[in-house]
Amino acid sequence: MSDTATISCPRCRGVLSVAGFVEGIEVPCPHCTAPLGLAIFPRLFRAPVKTDHSHPAASGEAACTFFPQLRADHICEECGCFLSHRAAVQWGGAPLCLPCLHRLREERQDPAYVARVNRYDNRALALVTWLAPVSFITAPGAIFLLLRYRKAPRGFAGGNGARWWIAFVLASALLLGWLTLLVVWLALVVEEMS
Repeated sequence: MSDTATISCPRCRGVLSVAGFVEGIEVPCPHCTAPLGLAIFPRLFRAPVKTDHSHPAASGEAACTFFPQLRADHICEECGCFLSHRAAVQWGGAPLCLPCLHRLREERQDPAYVARVNRYDNRALALVTWLAPVSFITAPGAIFLLLRYRKAPRGFAGGNGARWWIAFVLASALLLGWLTLLVVWLALVVEEMS
């Protein structure tokens, strides 16, 4: 633990030293004489926490592929290289090395590793809910999106397909409602003319 902490003035960025554990300061800045009213928390006086789970490799132990001085704690699920705690990336519960994670996400576009995918079920649901007054245009578009991209990857967030079915039922109901309205209107026009 440290007995002093350094803070900076919000106005002039001048460095101030605070000694001991105080709850707050209400004094003018010694650099620019601006009034200071700062609340100080005990965390400011604590030493930074250092967390390093890597251990040096002893003779006869497996060494990390990327940090040869460290002991291997994991094996990459994709390529099988030895990884220390520092080199391993936990993705979906499986340890991976960074080159494999890059290859899975960027080159192979594996749906389980892609961070951002187009969720066409969400787009279709937005078309039939937010734009419901003009659903005579958006409902067919939503049905097209749902049927065209029904097997598109959903990313690592996944989903159970409930949004797809909700969007499909809403779009179908709206489209059926507009078609019924059109048929009734045409029947009234024909009846009026005869």
